[in-house]
Amino acid sequence: MRPLFKISLGVLAVLLIAVYVALNPPRAVPAGALSQEFYRRGPHEVSHQSITWVDTSRPTPANRDFKGRDSRELKGRIWFPTDKEGAPYPLVIYSHGYMSQYKEGEYILEFLASHGYVAVSVDFPLSNGSSPGGAVISDIANQPGDISFLIDQMLARTKQADNLLYGRVDGDRVAVLGLSLGGLTTELAAFDPQRKDPRIRAAISMAGPSQFLTPEFFDGNSTPFMYIGGTADAIVPYPQNALPILKKYKNSVLVTLESASHVGFIDMAPRVFRWFHNPDKFGCMTMMHRLKVAQQASTSGKPLPNLGELIGGPGVDVTASTPPCQAGELARAMHPARQHTLVTLAIYSFLESQFSSSATTRQAMHEYLVSQLARENQDLTVSLGD
Repeated sequence: MRPLFKISLGVLAVLLIAVYVALNPPRAVPAGALSQEFYRRGPHEVSHQSITWVDTSRPTPANRDFKGRDSRELKGRIWFPTDKEGAPYPLVIYSHGYMSQYKEGEYILEFLASHGYVAVSVDFPLSNGSSPGGAVISDIANQPGDISFLIDQMLARTKQADNLLYGRVDGDRVAVLGLSLGGLTTELAAFDPQRKDPRIRAAISMAGPSQFLTPEFFDGNSTPFMYIGGTADAIVPYPQNALPILKKYKNSVLVTLESASHVGFIDMAPRVFRWFHNPDKFGCMTMMHRLKVAQQASTSGKPLPNLGELIGGPGVDVTASTPPCQAGELARAMHPARQHTLVTLAIYSFLESQFSSSATTRQAMHEYLVSQLARENQDLTVSLGD
């Protein structure tokens, strides 16, 4: 029995090592001295607070077997520096994508909090993966209102002496950030003529559906805007959504990640999809199944409205929307860990170029973003709006 026991221990050891490697993928160290310096975790210890906030001023619509309710419940988390050295801190509101959840961008928010930012992310009532009645995109028009509600709550709590956030949030430095449907939510909250919140001072969309947004949508705005897109994105294709941004909005920055996928943006990607040829194959299968279920559940018998039709209003071309996942064979995608590294550097440098309390740092981070970042990392380009 002893040899068998030894073999069993050996197999167990191999399995444990395999599990550890799967759950703890190596970080992708960026090239170049400046990129390596800026990619270090910040000096602040990070604390977290779970939240459940209810907006009683707006309803949650009915969704299939869910009858709806007269309020909107938002569950999620706050990331913030444990200390107050440098407070009040800039505020970042993160919006998750379709069928996802508030932890989707945790790698970004944890990093930002260590560098002196307060961040909050919640599950949207009807587009998160556990939504009553199943996740839908039809509630997108209400999600910018959720962003404004979160800003209200954060700014109220920073003024309450008995609150954990007291004195920590700077209402003059508010940014919005989101992925996919959350990226579109970000664009609506920052720029939509009917839904924008004037307190937002910077906006970042990661692969947000944007092909139906016209230059008129951005008219009258000056808020700095960064769009991050991947050329191997099969869900929100780069040519139709990312590239046109530069001509639609002058005060924009386009960060192009060569061969980056859509699913590669999410927090779990380096652990779960690190060996995939392109993780968008899985993302497309899941999304198209969910959309098929939604179509089958529709009582009208008509095709589901596209995103442009759901949003409507000035600057939205409802005829410009095309279905996701129409590509044939998918291109090989960038390793998700590498994608996370480049995304983190782009977001951090953009926010610091807008929000650092030091004018010298703001200028230095702007110069790094528009020139040095791409010079040190050849699989990324940075372009400015026309």
